[in-house]
Order: sequence, then structure tokens, then C-alpha cells
Amino acid sequence: MTMNRARYGLMGMFFLGLIVQLVALFHIRTAMWPEEFQSVLLRILGIYSAQLGVVLGSIFAQPKHRLSNPPAGLAWVALGLVLFWNVLLAWRTIAFSIAEQDSPADLMKYLDSIAASSSFLVAGSLSFFFGRSTHAHSSTS
Repeated sequence: MTMNRARYGLMGMFFLGLIVQLVALFHIRTAMWPEEFQSVLLRILGIYSAQLGVVLGSIFAQPKHRLSNPPAGLAWVALGLVLFWNVLLAWRTIAFSIAEQDSPADLMKYLDSIAASSSFLVAGSLSFFFGRSTHAHSSTS
């Protein structure tokens, strides 16, 4: 897999995870006060903001020179870790959206604790695939 395919695949996974959670949140069966809804929405957006900020910033700031390809299999490992991270977050939001009785406060506690304690799953992938070291430099200083 090429570096660009891996990068766009990772970006797609982050966006897919965010969209799944937003769709689940907007289709909630349980009644929520507008303030609670806003708090949960902002929490989910806040969790994804760092990851998507790094991904989008790197893609938009991508220099015109060619990116080196990752070692064989590394892109698949990164995609798997990002998928796992998204599933850890999304399953609880989906369960919350279909539950008859659940607490927005409990959902936010779960999201906060899982996002903080599982960030190691995506941090390495982000730094490898979106850091400056991914570029094949051919500069003449």
C-alpha cells in the first residue's frame, strides 16, 4: 500500500468513526435535554478534533515531493489500530442511542476515559503517517 493510500485510509476511518457516532447521536430514542445533547456532541467533536486536525493539517500542508512508502504491512496495522480505537468509542454511543434508559453523563464519562486511555492506539500511527519524517527528502541545502 502506498503512503498516500494509507493516509487517506486513516483519514477515512477517523471520519467514518465520527460520522457513525454523530448519526447515532442524532437518532437517539431516549429523551435528552438540549444542554445534554450539546455536551455530548461537543465531547465527541472534541475527541476527534486532535486526530482529524493532525490528519487534515498534514494532508493540506503536504509538499509536492513524493512520499516514501511505508514498510510492508505497517499500513494495515495502523488501519486496524485506528479501527479498533473507533470501535471502542462508537459502540458506546450506538448503545446509548438505542437504550431505553441511559445517562448522557455516563456516556460522557465513558468517552472521556476511553479516549484518554486508548490514545496510544492512534498516536503512533498519526506520527508515522502524518509526521514530517514520512517525506522522502531530496533537498539540496
